[in-house]
Amino acid sequence: MTKIPADLTEETSPILKVRRCRHRSSDATQCKANAQRDSEFCFFHDPALGKERTAARRAGGIARTRPAVLPTRVPSKELRTAGDVVELLAETINRVRKGELDLRTSNAIGYLSGILLNAIEKSEYEKRLTALEAAVSQPAQRGMPAFAEGAVFEFVGKGSTERNESGG
Repeated sequence: MTKIPADLTEETSPILKVRRCRHRSSDATQCKANAQRDSEFCFFHDPALGKERTAARRAGGIARTRPAVLPTRVPSKELRTAGDVVELLAETINRVRKGELDLRTSNAIGYLSGILLNAIEKSEYEKRLTALEAAVSQPAQRGMPAFAEGAVFEFVGKGSTERNESGG
């Protein structure tokens, strides 16, 4: 660590002198921002810069309220399977990494993708449950034996057939 010579102080060296903004809040606390060059105040408290502050606030507000949208050249994408959603997420990640996509838009895509994946999963469960219910309720129509209490089921293992009475 470099030691500062004892004869260098804020009063003797303009480099060490840190000028603070002279503004004091209603509770007499001094602003902690550095004063601007050639002024006793920071940008936010300099009475001479009222118009510039207003213009800066307006520009900042306009920049923040700009809608975050995908470029018009991006085609719509069918999202019917989990694989489709994974492709969309990979594409989104790559666009963010290249700076082609606004973070707000990518966050919305990620959030909505999670909801869509959950809905796809539930839809798949519903389809499977419907198929199982149909198989159990009408086995004779499909050429399958009816399931009755005390029925015997055959389970096929690795090359051998095992018989199991109901309940085991």
